[in-house]
Amino acid sequence: QLDDDLVSALKGALSGSLEALILGLMKSTAQYDASELKASMKGLGTDEETLIEIVCSRNNEELAEIKRVYRDMFKKDLEKDVAGDTSGNFAKLLLALVQTRRDEPSNVVDYEKIDEDARALYEAGVKRKGTDVVTWIEIMSQRSVPHLQKVFERYKSYSPYDMKESIRKEVKGDLEKSFLTLVECFENRQLYFASRLNEAMKSKGAKEKVVTRIIVSRCEVDLIKIRTEFKKHFKRSLYQTITEHTKGDYQKALLSLCGGDD
Repeated sequence: QLDDDLVSALKGALSGSLEALILGLMKSTAQYDASELKASMKGLGTDEETLIEIVCSRNNEELAEIKRVYRDMFKKDLEKDVAGDTSGNFAKLLLALVQTRRDEPSNVVDYEKIDEDARALYEAGVKRKGTDVVTWIEIMSQRSVPHLQKVFERYKSYSPYDMKESIRKEVKGDLEKSFLTLVECFENRQLYFASRLNEAMKSKGAKEKVVTRIIVSRCEVDLIKIRTEFKKHFKRSLYQTITEHTKGDYQKALLSLCGGDD
């Protein structure tokens, strides 16, 4: 009961981005991700950006937990909601990820399989006219992450373009964004989040929704590593960037979650 009273008291006292941030922090990480997914599919139109960011950047364990919590919170299946809200190959890709069929990393490096997958990705895309998206979806949603990292390396010996360039050439729109997010997360997940934060704070008015979502959803997971990647790639700390692009109590709350200045 206390929680509910506290939540309504906070809702009354807060507004805007600060409210979203504080209420977000009162949920567990999986509950927060589940509610963000639910909100992205509510009412008219879909917030594809949020859907892509969460589904394509969470690992198997996180997704399995999100599905469980989603069912608890909303008495619905995440898979059904995603299927009802998206269409075409975009829907196929998201569903393949939500079904969490990804292999666990193995201690044995299977060079033959790496080569086979690299060639299959090339032959399904750059090598032919049109893209055999189903093959791409299958490989990217089912193979383990260390395996895929080696596949993308090997891919370069078949294709004149690396995997990300190939994606940009072969597919467009939400599908392109999803595949790019996947590849970026397979290669360096914390750098993906750091780049999203950097992008969101580049514009005149920071995209506070994106900033809030990443800080809240990662603060207990890998925010320290995200800070390190941020500093390494953007030559200034996340702390300084937040200071410059946000203000007031919202800024104070973000900075305290961010931790220190690097």
